[in-house]
This record gives sequence, structure tokens and C-alpha cells, in this order.
Amino acid sequence: MPAAPTSPARALVVAALGGALALAGLAGAPTSQAREPGSCAGTGGSVPLAQAIDGSGELAAVRAASGLDRSTLRHLAEDGTAHADACGGVFVVDHAVPAAQQVAADPAVGVTVPDDVFALSSRPSSPRTLYLDFDGDTRTGTAWAGGAAIASPPYSVDDDTTSFSEVERAQIYLAWRSVAEDYAPFDVNVTTQVPSADALTRTSTADPTYGMPVVITSTNQVGAGCGCGGKAYVGVFATVRNAAYQPGWVFTDGSGTGGYNVGQVISHEAGHTFGLSHDGTATAGYYTGANGWGPIMGASYNRRASQWSQGEYAGASTTEDDVAMIARIAPTLPDDHGATAATATALTAGVTVPGLVTSRSDADAFGFTAAGPTTLAVTGPPGVSDLDVLLTVLDAQGHLVATVDPTAPSATDASLDATWTADLPDTPARYTAVVDGTSHGDPAAPGGYSDYGSLGAYTVTLTTSGDPGALTPPPTTPPTTPPTTPAPTSAPSPTTTPVTPSTGGRAAPVTFLTTRLPAARTGARYRAEIAFSGPVVEARVGWRLPRGLRWRVRGSRVVLTGRLEGTRTRRVTVQLSGEDGSTLRQRFRIRVR
Repeated sequence: MPAAPTSPARALVVAALGGALALAGLAGAPTSQAREPGSCAGTGGSVPLAQAIDGSGELAAVRAASGLDRSTLRHLAEDGTAHADACGGVFVVDHAVPAAQQVAADPAVGVTVPDDVFALSSRPSSPRTLYLDFDGDTRTGTAWAGGAAIASPPYSVDDDTTSFSEVERAQIYLAWRSVAEDYAPFDVNVTTQVPSADALTRTSTADPTYGMPVVITSTNQVGAGCGCGGKAYVGVFATVRNAAYQPGWVFTDGSGTGGYNVGQVISHEAGHTFGLSHDGTATAGYYTGANGWGPIMGASYNRRASQWSQGEYAGASTTEDDVAMIARIAPTLPDDHGATAATATALTAGVTVPGLVTSRSDADAFGFTAAGPTTLAVTGPPGVSDLDVLLTVLDAQGHLVATVDPTAPSATDASLDATWTADLPDTPARYTAVVDGTSHGDPAAPGGYSDYGSLGAYTVTLTTSGDPGALTPPPTTPPTTPPTTPAPTSAPSPTTTPVTPSTGGRAAPVTFLTTRLPAARTGARYRAEIAFSGPVVEARVGWRLPRGLRWRVRGSRVVLTGRLEGTRTRRVTVQLSGEDGSTLRQRFRIRVR
């Protein structure tokens, strides 16, 4: 990259990077000590990151000061939103929400707004805090505005900033719910309650208690004139002496005041503080998604399903693993329910049980007895759920009874939730329900997504005339691989696929539902699903799996993922073993282009 013309601001940064960092003893310092503004604080100067790293020496200085690796810095510099300050810290100036997408206020449908919206906490016991500050803020001595005092007026939908109306309280609640759901898989407390100073500031690498405030305000001297929707320093959530690089900002002059979009911008800005960069494409800094779905680190405004991403959509500018990057700082929560019939959580009719899918490999099992008219409803938080539910029901022998995976042209509450309704025999019998996150369509197609970001909270409610106290012990020897996900990907909405139980009549045959696999692009991420049905006790892939691919069984489908090189056709053999000892093999071809 050719050197940029020298400007006063650039000269300031170059001088700071070449001199002030050295004077402060930060050049080459470990990340835990690289955030102290030191002698270069108070200048307030910054330049686009692309200019600050156009020389190898300057890149090294920015790396030392920001704690960000070379590839992250290069990627941040590509979309033009990142800047380097006079100390080498890196912050992002995020574009405003397009005016046509800005909302003044969202209706609080299906939720009850609590009396005190300034006492909300998603996980009070967590040592990590994400504080959503809606009631105004004043601070000094930070890297923002060169250490000058910054006064931020309270969040407001109307012109009155002296009190919070019923509409404003509702928007605050909707925003908090949205952020709490986005961060639900992780050990972090999303709160609107003012935390103590030591809950947000990390004093040393041994200090386990720290966090990040995000101030939601119309604008202030940090946001004045930028026409932006938010700003945040990158990778500072867990850094020692992180108070200097707090808070993150959401400017409602650029985001609108509607609770759902405000929540999306908060999650996005907080994501930067965890070290995340933008989900974009070769032609756009922010990917907007389609059909009700969008990535949180793109532009997920007004999308019903917003999820963390690893760049599986077509033309993704980054394949960074959002979930893993957040989990390095706020670990994934431990599993709350077993995954098999033997470890299933017991359900009682009329009692709602909460659950949480924390990773794409997490499946939660629930055991129950039922008879007669029966309904099993699995629902996520209305309006904000990140989880697309797949519900699988098994009988006492582990045979597939039904799978439920509703679909819709655009994501809705109904398409993300799953409800099983059946008229069962009058004699109570034992069943196991498995709740899992699932995919929708091809991740490379507009609006499609894998099960990667299908994470979050849900509740399970059973209604049946069966005796809720008659839960019988699980079978001594459960099937080798109990199905936990549905087979067909193009089933109508909702999907209910019965399989004839072996206790009555002839069992349904083992069969492949998938007959052809999608083509692959050489070097690109590949994912394919091979669906099957019938009383299958084991599914496996032949040992000659093409190099670059890996496989796993997800209920009643075999999932292939990986990258293939070259342009020749590859072959994959899958074998199904039935409960009667029979086997069925089929060879599938993958064309690599």
C-alpha cells in the first residue's frame, strides 16, 4: 500500500506511535499492559486505521498498543470504519442505521414490561458485566475525546429527558431482552442496574471481575458530527486498566430509538469490545442478511433472527468464529440438561421447564409420560430468540416418533419455535423429547443459516392426559445413536414425521431421504446433510472419507463439513444399520468446481 499523504492528524499518530508509546514503555508490551494511555493521552487525535498501519513499524506499534494481531488489524482496516488513536488503540465508528430502517418505538407484543427497567439482570452471579446505561452519563479521563469531560443525555424517544415515559420504558426493556438473548450462552451479566466501579474495571490479569458499559444516548461530543450509530474500542472487554477505553457508545440519532434495533446495535458494539470485527462482503462493509435473518456483526436491523456468525454466507469477508472469540473472555455456560434418554430431565404436565442451547453440539433431552391428546411446546423468548428449535420425539425403545421443524419464507416466532401435537393411545407410555438448535436452508443462499448461531434460551411445556407421576425408568440399553434432529429439510411447516413403532405392525424400512449432494467450490467451506428415516440404530461414513471433510451424526442425518481442494468428483459412502440387524449402504458423489 503506498504511503498516505502526511496530515496534522496523521503526524500526531505517527509521532505518538513512534515516541509516546516508547516513552510509556508500551512498545512490545504484553496485551495485559497495552491499554494505558500514558503520556499520549489528552491529544484526542486519530487517523483511519488503514493509514496508521501502512508502514511496518507503525503496524508493530499499533499491534503492541491494541493487543490485536496482524490479520485482525488488516481486516478491520479494510472496511474503513476503524481508526487508530494517538496511543495506538483501535476503535470502530459504525455507520448509522439507514433512515428507512430506523424505528421510533417498537410495540411490546407478547411481553410484560416490568415496573423497574433499571434493575434488569440476565445473570447476576457472573463476574463479568455488560452494563446498558440508558439514564445519562458523565465521565472524564478516558481515551474518548482526549480525556475531556463527556456529558451524555439520557435515552429518550421524545423531547423530555427529565423522565422516562411508558413507551421509553418498554423500549429499554425490549433492548435489554435482545442483548440478553444474544449473550445468553455466555457467562456474562447483561444488566441495566448501575454496577460498582470494580465490577467494570480490571486491575490485573488475576482480577476475575470486570466488564464493559455501553452508553445509549442521542449524541454527545464523541458522536457529534460523525453521523454514526455507535463507536467502540476493539478487544478491550477483559484488558487490564480497561476503564480508559470505556464505554462503548450507541447514538440514537443514528440508530433510531426503537428497542429492537437499539438492542442490535448494543450487541454489535459490545461485540467489538470482545474483539469481533465486521461481517461484510467484498462489496459491503456490513452484510444485511435476508429473509428475516442477519449476522449481529453485520447489519441485522429489523431482522427477526439475528445470530453470531462464522461467515458461512456467500461472499463473506471474514470467517472468524464469533462464538469462540466471545467464549475466550466470557466462557460458554455449562450444559443444563442431559442429551440422552438415560440423562433426560423429567417433565410434569403443566410445569414449564427452562433450558439453554449453548453450542451447536448441545442437545437437551426431556423424559415424560403421556396419553391421549398431548402437546409439547418449545418456545424461545418472543421477538428476540436467536434459537431455531428442532424438536425430536422418541418412544421408550428410542424409535423416532416425530420431528418438528417449522419453516417459513421469512423468520418468525412461529418458524423458530416448535410444537408437537399428537393423539396418543389411552395407555400412558414413556417418551423422550430432544431439543436442539437447527439450520435453515443452505447457509450460502440468501437468508439461509447453519446451526452455528442457533443458540439461546427456551422453555418446554407439556400438556397431556397421561399420569405425570408415572415416569418409568429409561431403557437399560439405549440405542447406539438416538435420532435428535429431523431428516427432511424441505418438509412442510410444521413438520411431523411419524415412524411406525415396532410394538404394533410392521416397522418402517430404513431408507435414505437424501439422494444427491450439493456441489462444492474448491477451497470454500462446504456443508451437506444426508437425511435418513426408519428404525436406524447406527449411521456411519466409510473410512475413505475425502481428505478435507469430517462427518458427524446429528439425529436422523449425517452432516458433512470441511473444505475440498481440486476440481475432481469425490465419493462418500454412508451405511445405515437397522434395529433388525439389516444394513443399507449408499454412495454419494460430490462435484468440486
